[in-house]
Amino acid sequence: MQYALRIFWKVALLMSCLQAHAAAPAPEQWNPASTFVLVASITQWPAQAGLKPFTGEKRRDDDLVAQFKASGVPAANLIYLKDSAATGAGMRDSLRALAGRAGPGSTLVFYFQGHGGRNRLSCYDTDKDRRKQTEFRVDEIIPILDPVWRGDRLFLIGDCCGSGSLASIVRQYEQHRPGVRAACLASATASNVSTEHWTFTAALIRILAGDPLVDRDGDGRIGLGEAAAFLHDQMKYKENQLAGIALTPSFEKDFVVSELAPGAKPPAKIPGPNQIGDIRQARDFQGNWYTAEILAWNGGDGTYRVHFSGWDDKWDEWVAASRLRPIARAKPLVIGQQYDVQWQDKHWYLGTITKTVEDWFYFVHYEGEAGDDDEWVTSERTRPPTAATAIQRPEFAALVTPHELSIGAIVAAQWKSAWYRARITEVRDGTYAVRYDDETSGRVALPGLVPVARLNELLVGDRVLACWDGQPRMYPGWVGAVSGQNVIVRWEDGTAPTQVPVNAVARIKP
Repeated sequence: MQYALRIFWKVALLMSCLQAHAAAPAPEQWNPASTFVLVASITQWPAQAGLKPFTGEKRRDDDLVAQFKASGVPAANLIYLKDSAATGAGMRDSLRALAGRAGPGSTLVFYFQGHGGRNRLSCYDTDKDRRKQTEFRVDEIIPILDPVWRGDRLFLIGDCCGSGSLASIVRQYEQHRPGVRAACLASATASNVSTEHWTFTAALIRILAGDPLVDRDGDGRIGLGEAAAFLHDQMKYKENQLAGIALTPSFEKDFVVSELAPGAKPPAKIPGPNQIGDIRQARDFQGNWYTAEILAWNGGDGTYRVHFSGWDDKWDEWVAASRLRPIARAKPLVIGQQYDVQWQDKHWYLGTITKTVEDWFYFVHYEGEAGDDDEWVTSERTRPPTAATAIQRPEFAALVTPHELSIGAIVAAQWKSAWYRARITEVRDGTYAVRYDDETSGRVALPGLVPVARLNELLVGDRVLACWDGQPRMYPGWVGAVSGQNVIVRWEDGTAPTQVPVNAVARIKP
C-alpha cells in the first residue's frame, strides 16, 4: 500500500510539473511594428568641436538602420540623424517627437554613436569652449521623455566613450517608475573610453539579424540575456573592453529580441572544448596569433572555420585544433591592493583596486582624487607602486578593518596626506563618496577610511585620529582617559592633551 502511494505521488508530481511547464507563458517578444527608433551617429565634426574624426573603418550605422527596417520597424517610426543632422536640437526634438508617438505597449530605442564621456554625448554642434552648454547631456533624457512617453520598453544604446552613462537612466526608472522596462546596452562603462572599430554596433546588427551564433541555448530565439552576454563577450575578447549593460529588474531577461533567420539553425554541440561561437586566439597561415571567432566545424577532419577580428571575411581560414588556444588572461590583481595605473595621458598614478569583473576588469580609485576619473582597467595598465608613488599610501589604518560602511556613517577620511572628519554620502563601485566637515567633497577607497569609535570601544592607551580644537582635520594621538561622552587625547606631536568628543575620534593601528 505504501509503495502504491509513493508511485501515485510520483506520477502526480510529474503530471503537475508537466502541466505547469505547459501552462508557462511564452516569453514576451519584441514587436518591431510598434517600435520607434532614433539613430544619431556622427563620424566627423566641425573645427569648433575640437574632436577627432572617425575615418579608419567602414561605418556600420547605415547597416544598423537598414537592419532595423529589415526587422520590421516602419520607416515612419525611424529617424536617422547622420553627421551634421545630429545637432543637439535635432537629437532633442527627434527624441521628443518619437516618444510622444510611442504609446502603451510600444518600444522606444535611442542609439548614439560618436564621441562621448561621462554623462555627455558630443552632438555635431558641440563647441569645445562651451561643452556644458552645447553637448547633449544624458541627464536630459528623462526630462524629455517624462512629459510625453507612455510606452512599455526603453532601449538606450551607445557606441562611444562613456556610453555606460546611459545606465543612470535605467537606475532612475528603477527607483521612480519601476513598471517601466528600461535597458542600457553600451560599448563601454560610464568611466571608460571606447574603441573606434564599430565592434559593438556590428554585434548589435548580428543580434537583430538573428545570427545563430548568438543563440547559445539552441532554442531558435535570441533572448535579451543572450544578447547582453554576446555584446559583453564581443567587447571583452575583441577589444579588451568592459561593456556597460544594465536592466531594470522588471525587464525580462528572456525577452525575445529576435528569432533566427529563416533556415538558420543554432550551432550544435561539437566534441572538445572549442564550440561554434567561441572566441579564441587562432594562428593564421603565417604563424601569427589573432583573436578569432569560431564559425563552423568540419567533423571529417576536425578543423574549425575561424574569422579573424578586424579582418575581411576573405581571410577566414580552416584551422586545426592545435592552432587554437584560449585567450590568455593577464595576472589577476588583488582587491584592496594599491598599484600604479597608467591613465589616458600615459602617466602613472597610484590607485586602489576596489572590485573586479571576472578577474579581467578591475575598478581603480585614484588616491587623493575626488573620484571623477575612477575607471575600469585591465592588469596590463598596472604595475607595482614605485618609491615615488608609495608615499601617497595611507599613513594610518583602522584598528579593525571595516568591511562595510553605510551611508551616513561618520569617519576619518583621507585627503592626500591629511585626514579629516567626514560623513559618507554614497557607496558605489567599491568606493565611498564623503562630505568633509569643511563642506568639501571627495571619494575614498576603503583603506582611506576609519570609522569613528563607539564609547564602549575606547580604552586608555588606544592610538587614535582625533579632531583638534573642534576643527575638521584629524591628528594622531593616544587615549589618555575617557570621561562621559568625551576623550582626553594625548597628541603625538607633543601638544598639550585636550578633550575631544567621542564622535570625533577614530581608532587606528599602533
